[in-house]
Amino acid sequence: MSEDNDLKNFLIKKGASKVGFANVDGLAEGFIDLPYGISLVLKIPKKAMIYIENEDYESYWSCFHSLIDRLTEISIKGEKYIKNHGYDAFALTMSRNECDMKRLLSILPYKTIATKSGLGWIGRSALFVTPDYGSAVVLGGILTNMPLTFGTQITDSQCDDCENCQKACPVGAINPQKWNTKLNRNDIIDIAKCREYIVEQYKNGLGCTKCMYECKLTKKYLGRL
Repeated sequence: MSEDNDLKNFLIKKGASKVGFANVDGLAEGFIDLPYGISLVLKIPKKAMIYIENEDYESYWSCFHSLIDRLTEISIKGEKYIKNHGYDAFALTMSRNECDMKRLLSILPYKTIATKSGLGWIGRSALFVTPDYGSAVVLGGILTNMPLTFGTQITDSQCDDCENCQKACPVGAINPQKWNTKLNRNDIIDIAKCREYIVEQYKNGLGCTKCMYECKLTKKYLGRL
């Protein structure tokens, strides 16, 4: 069994739902010596999605933050595993992969690693979508120089004609244009309008997860179809 298969099995054993590998050379400024990316996907438990359905955001956010903590732990263990095998690595945890809240961007978007790894695509909502869990996932990543077998990059949306998230958006921030790698994020979503609403919701202890919950594949994961 190859080293990268051993690594994938290790990360899944530690709790990742899905793991993918991608070439991200030149995409993470300041990390030119770590040209490969490891995408970590952690599914959001069905019980947490039910909290959203019942508008119990306090319970949902408690569960969500516990998932982030779990993903951080998996990422750090992955970093240590790689270093113990003679390579370099940098876990892109939430604290390390700081988000620019004005642009809602980070050092290297987790979604970029995930689509390049072939684990899913970007939905109309600009959320990452997986075949198995819809957009009910949280993402993490690790940068490394360990040789990896890359997945096949997904370059176009596979949302077909579904417009569930677009219709569910309370502020009409989602544009009709479906994602592909040639587009900018602003082509598919009005991020300023989205951010303004989200920040206001957070201030009130609420949230806006309607696009995630209404995703057709999320509904399938939840057994709602």
